[in-house]
Amino acid sequence: MRNMTVKYLRENPRTGSFEYRRRVPEALKGLVSKREFLKVLGRNQSEAVMHYGREHERIEHLISLAKHGVTGLSPLEQSNRLAALLESWGADPISSGRDDNERTWRGEAASKLVDKYQDPLTGDYVGVPEKDGALAGALLAGVSKETLQVTVTDAFADYLAGNALRIPEQRKKQQQRFKRSEKNLIFVLGGDKPLQAVKRSDARAWRDMRMGQVSSATVKRERNDIGAVFNWAISEMDGAGDISPFKGMKLDTSSESRQDQRLPLDQVVIDKVYEGLKSHSDLLQIWTLMDYTGARLGEIRMLLVSEVVVDDINPHIIIQPRADRTIKGGGKGWSARKIPLVGAALRIASDITRGKHGSEYVFKHYAKEGGAGNLSTALNSRIREHTKNPKHVAYSLRHNMKDRLRFAEVFPEKAKAIQGHAYSAGQDSSYGGGYPLEQLKEALERALEGYREGKN
Repeated sequence: MRNMTVKYLRENPRTGSFEYRRRVPEALKGLVSKREFLKVLGRNQSEAVMHYGREHERIEHLISLAKHGVTGLSPLEQSNRLAALLESWGADPISSGRDDNERTWRGEAASKLVDKYQDPLTGDYVGVPEKDGALAGALLAGVSKETLQVTVTDAFADYLAGNALRIPEQRKKQQQRFKRSEKNLIFVLGGDKPLQAVKRSDARAWRDMRMGQVSSATVKRERNDIGAVFNWAISEMDGAGDISPFKGMKLDTSSESRQDQRLPLDQVVIDKVYEGLKSHSDLLQIWTLMDYTGARLGEIRMLLVSEVVVDDINPHIIIQPRADRTIKGGGKGWSARKIPLVGAALRIASDITRGKHGSEYVFKHYAKEGGAGNLSTALNSRIREHTKNPKHVAYSLRHNMKDRLRFAEVFPEKAKAIQGHAYSAGQDSSYGGGYPLEQLKEALERALEGYREGKN
């Protein structure tokens, strides 16, 4: 398995195990006496990645506590932050202490926090700041053992911790997307609320607001994200209720078909982009491979040298899931495929693999974190120089390939095998081992007939 970069996850060269290792931030040095957080997460990278989210969340709770305290939070979030702090001190987070020694030092620490607010005449504590009172209470008795109501922000945070995508770049986009959904819902609710207090009328108010702001396709995606969060909380979190107000909620269907959301490029635009990329070798190579294979942008940018096979009787590229890259369709397998290399694509493939090792990325500059956005912006800006139609983007090349395969009367299932689309439903899709590369090559050559000659 190819190693992927996960922040703060390191392999111990002596033991081979993987550890969460992180220097204690400045904001925490008044609360945490050690210099770094260190915890073994697994014997191998896959095992460590599975446990990464919870440990990272615990440290983030500590950092949030140091920076922002425990005021203005939901009861559950306040409890989580205080529990993380007690655990970092080696204390039991749900009691006053495991033994007399622990109870003694916790009592002394609590006294230091609140004794200065005690009235010497009455013995009452007056004007204790909320953050000091909350911490003192946790020191003396631990955090609440009662089931706390789960709020919207609690549910979103727990969902992202439990369902974080493994690849850092994808995880960052996932977090940004869900944060937008959370923000829009809280705006409608007028603030953070317990999930059990969110009603069907709130869900309809959210829908009506968003339908007036964005496309129905965007509303549907956001509704699905919010629904996933509610369902996760109901299933995994005590105190979240037992039914989602978004379940079965109807949306107006879009008058625009999926086909119309992206349009194929006019040939003159494709030709002008080729001309404009002549001084940008990486972009020109990526553009050519997309144009001649119909592959997705992400599939091309993440290629390894070993996945570009030019010395086979039928040269091809291999699209497959890896530890550092997922592919559309996930475990269903229909996007995992081999695409023949013909014409200009074969010439480009020979050039980009010459003198390189199999485990190298073909396009190193765009395979790193942030590369997807940079590549998409770079290509779309070139396209925008020659067409102002917002439905004309780099992804449009897949629509061009679809049209070429259709006009060449390539059998639909064979065309799907080339482009990585799901096969048709029914028994026929469940039997057989797919198409031989030779047949896919013949189909692709027929689709590109009369086109590739002008490019070679």
